[in-house]
Amino acid sequence: MAETSLPPGGLTRSQSVLLTALHVLLLTALGSALYNFGIIRYLPSAATLDRWDVYWYEQIAREGYSYSTTSTSNVAFFPLFPYFWRLSGLDRLGIGLVNAGLFLAAFTWLTHQLQVPARLRLLLASTPSLLFMLVPYTEALFFVFATLLVLGLRQQRLGWWFLGLLGCGLTRSASTMFTPALLFMVLLWAAQPGQARTALRWGAVGLLALGLSVGVVATVQWQQVGEPFAFALAQRFWGHFLQMPVFPLTDPSGINVLWLDALALWLGVAAVGVCCGLAWRWLQQVRGGAVAAALPPEVVFALGYCVSVFLFILLYQAGSVWNIGRYIFTTPFFVVLVAYLSSRPAWPWRRYLLLAAASMLLWQAFGAYTLDFDTYTTAQALWYFGLVTAYLLAYLAWRQLRWQAEVTMLLYVFNMVMLFHLLEGFLQFYVVQ
Repeated sequence: MAETSLPPGGLTRSQSVLLTALHVLLLTALGSALYNFGIIRYLPSAATLDRWDVYWYEQIAREGYSYSTTSTSNVAFFPLFPYFWRLSGLDRLGIGLVNAGLFLAAFTWLTHQLQVPARLRLLLASTPSLLFMLVPYTEALFFVFATLLVLGLRQQRLGWWFLGLLGCGLTRSASTMFTPALLFMVLLWAAQPGQARTALRWGAVGLLALGLSVGVVATVQWQQVGEPFAFALAQRFWGHFLQMPVFPLTDPSGINVLWLDALALWLGVAAVGVCCGLAWRWLQQVRGGAVAAALPPEVVFALGYCVSVFLFILLYQAGSVWNIGRYIFTTPFFVVLVAYLSSRPAWPWRRYLLLAAASMLLWQAFGAYTLDFDTYTTAQALWYFGLVTAYLLAYLAWRQLRWQAEVTMLLYVFNMVMLFHLLEGFLQFYVVQ
């Protein structure tokens, strides 16, 4: 059937696909220019993609699981992606290109269904952390299944919700992050008039999917290494165990990635604040107060996911924020939150001043204004984190910027240059996680 009217997002399906194609064309053109002028010297290939966790995924794909009780081993990784890689028969570059295609398809579908404005789609598609969609990592497959569960919630398709959760749980240890988010979402959903039975049904199906994914992974590892809890037991060798956070926070990836991890940390803190507010409103409602306006369930789930990631990083990595940006910015949940914020009424400008001041204080969690911060002087640290804060405010105020087109173009080009810069770092075996 022909599309006779434009959705609020302003694009038809075919226009959404063309916009993604334009992004790929611009990304390819910029990458070619940077490479030909010698600004970057490495591009993805079967040889240069043999980096970091690719080794472990490829080992599972070729040989299956192995387990050590004294050192790191590949049971710390979940099976769906490496088995998918095995079935594809592709080399590292081939599976990297497949990953990129899967991500682009899911991203186009998600942003079209969420009715994200065209400029904001380009901005989201250029997020520097998305370099992990171009390498043999789990990010792309996780994005596909997480998109399925988000749109299942949004369109009330229980089957999509189940398959999305199951796929995510077989791709990564999603049950750890998803279970608290799911329970929080169901709690708020059930408090709405006439929604208790529906919320409980969706919660039960979600827990079933997550439980099934854990059972499948445990069975696979039990059959191959003789230990059904190998994944959990191996975590301590990867430095993941419950411990008090150490301040100032650190980032092994260095200053090139710190700004992304700092922004992800900011989002985690903001999500904690919003969820505490929602919990307080729920408590007031239980005590007989007025029924509060409900957030869409996919937004509540996305907030809960960000809180879970934030707490995991804070409590299981001894003060290191390594990977927090990758865990948040490469998921549909980041897209959901940005899209929802952009659809809300504009804020008064004084709110942005307060957020800027609060953000500059938050960066002290990294020891930003002390001599312990990466050999920076206080003035240099203020400048660095001032730029990070300005970048953050541009996203928060995007919907009401007077020069929106110009700011979007500036951020889009900056993001893509940083994406190639970080990708080159990854290909050179620098710590980019």
